[in-house]
Amino acid sequence: MAKKIKVGIIGTGGISRLHIEGYQKCSNAQVVAACDILPKRVQEAGEKFDIPHRFTSVDKLLAVKEIDAVSVCTPNYDHMRSTVKALRAGKHVLCEKPIALSAAQAQRMIDAARKARRKLQIGLDKRFSSEVVYFKKLIDSGRIGKPYYARSRSIRRRGVPSWGVFGQKKLQGGGPLIDIGVHSIDFTWYLMGCPRPLSVSGMTYETIGATPGHSGMFGPWDYKTYDVEDFAVALVRFAGGATMMIESAFCVNLERDTFGCNVVGDKGGVSMDPLGVQLEVDGHLTDCTPNHLKKVQTHHAEVAAFVQSIARNKPVQVPATQVIWVQKIIDAIYASSKAKREVPAK
Repeated sequence: MAKKIKVGIIGTGGISRLHIEGYQKCSNAQVVAACDILPKRVQEAGEKFDIPHRFTSVDKLLAVKEIDAVSVCTPNYDHMRSTVKALRAGKHVLCEKPIALSAAQAQRMIDAARKARRKLQIGLDKRFSSEVVYFKKLIDSGRIGKPYYARSRSIRRRGVPSWGVFGQKKLQGGGPLIDIGVHSIDFTWYLMGCPRPLSVSGMTYETIGATPGHSGMFGPWDYKTYDVEDFAVALVRFAGGATMMIESAFCVNLERDTFGCNVVGDKGGVSMDPLGVQLEVDGHLTDCTPNHLKKVQTHHAEVAAFVQSIARNKPVQVPATQVIWVQKIIDAIYASSKAKREVPAK
């Protein structure tokens, strides 16, 4: 019987529960340790999921020699720090999205992974959704032709998270763009074939979140500490001539919430939210709706993929070396808004 991969969890907030459940569904993995700066929270997680080793220090968790890999489930500001520490300690890392607060931080994580010769996967779990998997196969088969234009949409009319540090730029790195926008930018770009971004023209707006008297899907948020954008828009230019439009919002006066994309080629297109495939068949414009796509718990799927990449010594499916380009796009949108002009995606 193959040796089980022993796992540690860094940060036991809400998202960690999905990671732990994912590992527990893997027959060749076992969560043996967890840590959190809040003693009560790590104790509760330990008791709920029967995790034997519980710490309030990352260093103490990483000192457990039997641990092969960790999930970094801390707030954004800690992603780089805990990831680099874990890699230097010889652990493989699955780090929650976004990869870090900036591409510069992301590069430090990549450098640490290369030096340690360990795997570094980023938690952009939507790549594992049945819709994205289906569209990726369709596009790669050539059915829609060569993608040349796309739209990435992650819109909440009033959807500021009322917990955590989501409204604090210093700790989060930004607002909807870096929180939910990172998902839709990533899977849209991935479906396009991951073209290299050249330049970005973007604008962010701060109009609603920092003012009192608003209601939202998650209840009231602390408008006094809210200093991130409400809404971000951008145009990205890629090598080869393709372009992508981006819209991402916690608060914006549009008609509905939406989370999806369009990818357009010269032979057809695909759309998500609503789900559809647009083709020209026998001289007719034809709209197709995929049916019976398998329901997937995407966090569990990403954990399973991470475990298998370690067990089989294969490349991870969402590599940091790829995801850094998503962070470069986000960095450039913020930089473009500040400069009020198009900027290179450095």
